[in-house]
Amino acid sequence: MITVEKVLTTPAFNGAKVVAGKFGLKNYVKLVTVAEVPDAANWLEGGELICTTAYFISKEVKYQILWIKSLKENGAVALAIKTDRFLGKIPISIIDIANSLNFPIIEMPSDTTWPNVIESVMNPLLNEKIKTLKRAEEIHTKLTSLLLENESVKKISDVISLLVENPIIVEDARLNHIATSDKYIYETELSDEAINMRLSNSIRNKIKSTNFYQDVMRNKEESSFEFILEIEDKQITNIITPIVSRKVTYGFITLLNVSENISEIDFIALNHGASAIALQLMKETIHNQAMQNNYIALVDDLVHGRIHSDLVNEYIVLDNVKSTLMCTAVVNLKLYNADDEVYTWENNEITLINLIKKHLLNFFEQVIIGNNELTFIIIVFQSKLKSAQMTKYYQKKLINILNQCRDNKLIKNYSGGIGSSYTELIHLNKSFKEAETALSITNSFSKTNNVPILLYEELGLHRIISMIYDFNELNIFCEEFLGDLCTHDEKNNDVLKETLYMYLKCNGIVKDTANNLFIHSNTVRYRLNKIQKILKHDLNTLEFRVTYLFALEAFYFLNKKH
Repeated sequence: MITVEKVLTTPAFNGAKVVAGKFGLKNYVKLVTVAEVPDAANWLEGGELICTTAYFISKEVKYQILWIKSLKENGAVALAIKTDRFLGKIPISIIDIANSLNFPIIEMPSDTTWPNVIESVMNPLLNEKIKTLKRAEEIHTKLTSLLLENESVKKISDVISLLVENPIIVEDARLNHIATSDKYIYETELSDEAINMRLSNSIRNKIKSTNFYQDVMRNKEESSFEFILEIEDKQITNIITPIVSRKVTYGFITLLNVSENISEIDFIALNHGASAIALQLMKETIHNQAMQNNYIALVDDLVHGRIHSDLVNEYIVLDNVKSTLMCTAVVNLKLYNADDEVYTWENNEITLINLIKKHLLNFFEQVIIGNNELTFIIIVFQSKLKSAQMTKYYQKKLINILNQCRDNKLIKNYSGGIGSSYTELIHLNKSFKEAETALSITNSFSKTNNVPILLYEELGLHRIISMIYDFNELNIFCEEFLGDLCTHDEKNNDVLKETLYMYLKCNGIVKDTANNLFIHSNTVRYRLNKIQKILKHDLNTLEFRVTYLFALEAFYFLNKKH
C-alpha cells in the first residue's frame, strides 16, 4: 500500500497543495475515484482518495461540513479538489472540519484532469500490489519448504519472526505456550519485557475473556485481533491470529509490534504462518495418535498377561527387574462438553495423556498410558521406593496432576482406583483387576467418599461388598436390617438413615457426627433415640455397630449400581 504522502510525489500532483488535515498524510490509499454527487460517501469501500470539483457544496456551509464528515466516516483517506471551476478557493469551513478529522484536503492545479490523476495514483498502487503478490508467493514457498522438511513449530516461528521483523509467540488453543521466536532474530529494548508480559497469566486470562476468543472456540471467528500492552509509557500492539484448519482450532500466533512498522505483507506472513503451523500441528497430532495407538496395544498386552509380546520387548525398559516396583491405576475422566462450556476441542485424550505423563515422569522412571476413550490405564515403574510407599506415593501424585487438569478446565471431574504394587510384569494383570475394583468402589461410594482415587489395599468393608455377586442376597440383608428405618424416613420425610450412617462413620462420637451434619449435638441424640426405637438390635454393641455400618455401605452400593 502507498500513503497519501507518497501519492503527492506522483506527476499528476505537481503544483498541488495540502491545505488541511496534514496529520492524515500517512493514511494508506487503496483506490482513487471521482465524486460529484451528495451521496457519494454511500458507495465507498474504504481507502479511497476522492477527486471532485465540489460543485454541489459550493455555496452551503452546512453541506460542506456534512459531506466531509460523511466521506471520512465511510473510509475515504483524502480529498483532492479542483477549485477553479466553482469554489474559487477552499472554504474555511472545509479546512476547519478537515483539520479536526485529520483528513487531508489537496488543492489541485487548474490544468488538472481526473484521468491523469487516476493513472498517476493507480500505477504505483498496481506496482505495489504486484510486489505484494510476489512477496506473498515467496513467503508461501518459504513456509511450504519448512513443512516439507518437517521443521518444528519453533523453527517456523523463527522464520515468521524474520519475515515480520518482530517477536512471534505460538500458543495452543488454551493459550499454553508452545514456542517463542529466538531473541537474536529481532531483539529490541522492550522485546523481552513485552514477551514476558504477553505470556503472563493475567494477560492470558484477559484474552480468554474476550468475545474474540470465545468466538474462535465456537468456530465463529478466524480473523485477527489486536490489543495493547503498555510498557514504560509505550504502547505495544499485539496482533493475535487463530491457528485454524478444517474448523479445528489448534492455537494462536501472536505478533508483538515492538518495531512499530507493520505492513500489509506482515499480515500476509502472519496468516500464511498460522496456516503452516496448523498443518505442522496436524502432522504432530497424527503422529501422536499413531504412537498412542501403540501404547494402547502395549497396555492391553500388559494387563492381560501377554508379557512376551513384541511391543512389551520394545517399550519396557527395566534396569533392575527384580527391584522395580510396578503399579496400575484405572481412571475415568469427564470432560467439559458443549452444554457446559463454549469450547470445542479435538484430541483431548492426547492432550491429557501428554500432560499426565509429563507430570508423572518427574516422580517415576517409566510411565505407560493407554486409554479407551476417557478411561485411562496408567502404569508406573519405580525402583527407588519401598513396596509400602509405592501406592500412597502414586495416589498423591496422580491426584495432584488431575486436580490441576480440573482447575485448568481440561476435565470436569474424575474418579479412579489404584491396584497393589508388584515386582513382576506378569502381576500387572492382577494390579489392573484390583485397580478396576477400587475404581468401581470409588464410583459406587462417591456420595460418602471424599477421596477421588481409592487404593485397593485400603478398601476394607467396600472390598468385601464388591466381592458379593449375589445382589439378591445382599438386598435381603439390607432389607432385614434397614427396612424399617427406610420406611420411616420415606413416610416422615426424615433423615434417620443418613444420621445413623454418619454416627457409625464417626465411631459413635456424637459431637463429631453433629459437626459433620452441621447440626446441634442434642439433635443427634434426639435422632439416635428415634433410631434405637426403630431398629431391632442394640447400637451399643460392637457387633451390631459393624453390622449396621456394613448394611448401610451395601445399601449405598446397591443404590449406586441401580
